[in-house]
Amino acid sequence: MRRGFKAEAKRLALEVREELGLNAHVRMDPYALAKLYGISVYTLDEMADSAELQDALHHFTHVRPEVFSAAVIPVGHGRVIIENAAAEPPRRASTLAHEMAHILLEHSFTTLLRTSGKDCRESDRDQEDEAAELSGELLLPTEAAHRLAHRNVPDEDVATRFGISIEFARWRMNSTGARIASQRARARRNGH
Repeated sequence: MRRGFKAEAKRLALEVREELGLNAHVRMDPYALAKLYGISVYTLDEMADSAELQDALHHFTHVRPEVFSAAVIPVGHGRVIIENAAAEPPRRASTLAHEMAHILLEHSFTTLLRTSGKDCRESDRDQEDEAAELSGELLLPTEAAHRLAHRNVPDEDVATRFGISIEFARWRMNSTGARIASQRARARRNGH
């Protein structure tokens, strides 16, 4: 990830949330974000109208559903997002936020999907890291993570409050430094 990107992602996420009329401390609906930016979201099964696409649909929803969550697809001068509806709602939310992060960051289309071989996807690691960071800031901003850690809110409650998975909540609470900062502040107050 390029130098200074985390600070840039924090600023951009707060600006985008403001466009949605949200502050850093409330749940963001990534479908509302897509709508705000004019991005249509389709499920794989909505797109599978030919025999070839039916085979791909079966592969990505039944054979190897873990390898395809969503993708941004260029259509003319615009973009659409195709998502895998086989995933649970918290997973779909984080995936859609991730794909919207690619759009917000104006990433080029470098991901390749295929139904054969060990890996079904090839993508640019730097772009994926940036999209992960921005989607994290969109769904659970650092500011909110620090406030929740200060209040000692468990990851399960953070996940419920922000509509994300427990794993995603744990990642954000740790990667933002919120839990460590909170523990250090408590230790200082207790004289340790």
